[in-house]
Amino acid sequence: MYGVILIAVLAIMGGLIAYIGDKLGTKVGKRKLTIFGLRPKHTSILVTIITGIMIATATLGVLALVSKDVRMALFGMEALKAELVSLTKEVSVKNSELDISRAQFDAKNEEYKALTVKINNTMTELSKVSLELAAVTSERDRTLTELERVQGRLDKSQRDIEALQATKTELDMRVASLNESKGKLQNDVDNLSVLTTNLKKNIEVMRVGKMIYRAGEILSTAAIKGGQSRSDTKQALVDIINTTNHYMVNNLGLKDKNVQVLLINPNQVEQAAAAIAGSKEDVVIRISSLGNMVYGEHVIGQIDLFPKRLIYSAGQVVHSQVFDAADDSEQAQGILVMFLHNVNLQATSKGVMPDPLQGSVGSISASKVFDIINKIKKQSGKFELTATAKDDMYNAGPLQIEIKVRSLWQ
Repeated sequence: MYGVILIAVLAIMGGLIAYIGDKLGTKVGKRKLTIFGLRPKHTSILVTIITGIMIATATLGVLALVSKDVRMALFGMEALKAELVSLTKEVSVKNSELDISRAQFDAKNEEYKALTVKINNTMTELSKVSLELAAVTSERDRTLTELERVQGRLDKSQRDIEALQATKTELDMRVASLNESKGKLQNDVDNLSVLTTNLKKNIEVMRVGKMIYRAGEILSTAAIKGGQSRSDTKQALVDIINTTNHYMVNNLGLKDKNVQVLLINPNQVEQAAAAIAGSKEDVVIRISSLGNMVYGEHVIGQIDLFPKRLIYSAGQVVHSQVFDAADDSEQAQGILVMFLHNVNLQATSKGVMPDPLQGSVGSISASKVFDIINKIKKQSGKFELTATAKDDMYNAGPLQIEIKVRSLWQ
């Protein structure tokens, strides 16, 4: 509609300008007017030309005024051409990109087709898995039912297992105890083997020589403080060995007081020193003869270690027993022997170490024995014998006691 109106306006303007130009040319021709000294005829032609120019100019002016496209065609043609070239290049680039996109689309389409096939296969596999899942679920439900039934039996079995575990633990402790006893017995067997070997070697000498010390006879007993440095402990142990050797030299009546009669394996000394240094309590050292020794031979000694324990305090009662009056000296002596035997058993049960050869934990002088027998003989009714420790008594012994006789009749 806009174009039709524009054309109508241009037509009216062109006709109006042509009419005015015609009238103007007619007037100029009639009046014989001249312009620029031209002849009237030529002046009329010039007016007509000018009128045509005005018509064209007015037409273009109106078109340029009312239409952006006309203005662009008249004044922006070069820019439009440049833009057209640029757009043509962009179209070429876009066409290239479109070709690439189409190739990518084709690739994606092929990939989509492949994925579609894969999805279809997966769906088929899923259907199979669903069937298997249903079967497994059914099996699971059946298994849970069975599990609940088995769980009840398992609880009972668990209680039985705990009882068996307790029994096993007890048996393990028993086995450990037996193994420890086995180790000790093995050590005893080894020691006995050594003693047997030494006995065989010295049996001929024993037959013809005077025996001074017997196998297992205690040579000395002492105590060492535990937890000291190894060097100090070793020196204390060496001092005890040297003191024991000096006592043996004097006991044998040897003139050379520096002679070494007692021989102990250095490795045993080192092991004993290490054990004592590592102990947190005092240790009793007992040196005994490893074999029988006749006059003129060295004594092979061994070291035994025991933890030091206080068994009886000074004045503490070791054993007390009531007897009936004795009829004669022999019966009185029997009563005393029985009492001393019971004292020995009581002290041994408390932890006093007995003499390995005699089995006794101490000794009593003959004068004291006669004195006590006389006191027993004087009793006319029931009386009590009481043995008390003279001093603090440790497990190393020997036991030193005082025996008191107290009448019980009134």
